[in-house]
Amino acid sequence: MRFYAKYAVALLCFTMPCFLTVNAQNNKESDDEYPEMTFVEKTHNFGIFDIEHGDKECWFVFTNTGKKDLMILSAQASCGCTQPIIPKTPIPPGASDSIKVTYKGSTRRPGVFKKTISLKTNCKIDSDYIYIMGEMVEKVVQERL
Repeated sequence: MRFYAKYAVALLCFTMPCFLTVNAQNNKESDDEYPEMTFVEKTHNFGIFDIEHGDKECWFVFTNTGKKDLMILSAQASCGCTQPIIPKTPIPPGASDSIKVTYKGSTRRPGVFKKTISLKTNCKIDSDYIYIMGEMVEKVVQERL
């Protein structure tokens, strides 16, 4: 009886890695079944502008290059002067959409800025970031040629 118990334990020890390997391969294949968000550009530079024209907006265009519908669950700006607007509907594989970002510079002081917008999605890597930057001055001086 003892011999059979040792044989059963040995057999289990040798076959268990095979089952784990097959399971890991199955999980690896399913990892490819996520949406993937690919941006045209992840940073927008407004350049130099005056406070009189301080409210700016831009669009971040992206494509779902994955294999499932993409959902943007939330977008959080690093400052109250920046407001992102995200698509509310799922973006199917191969489709493109955009995120509108508004910068309310008229409520800020002049100076250089860089703002971060954190995105939460249903992608395999569920966090992503886009950025806006620029320099707001009191008055833009035109150079004479």
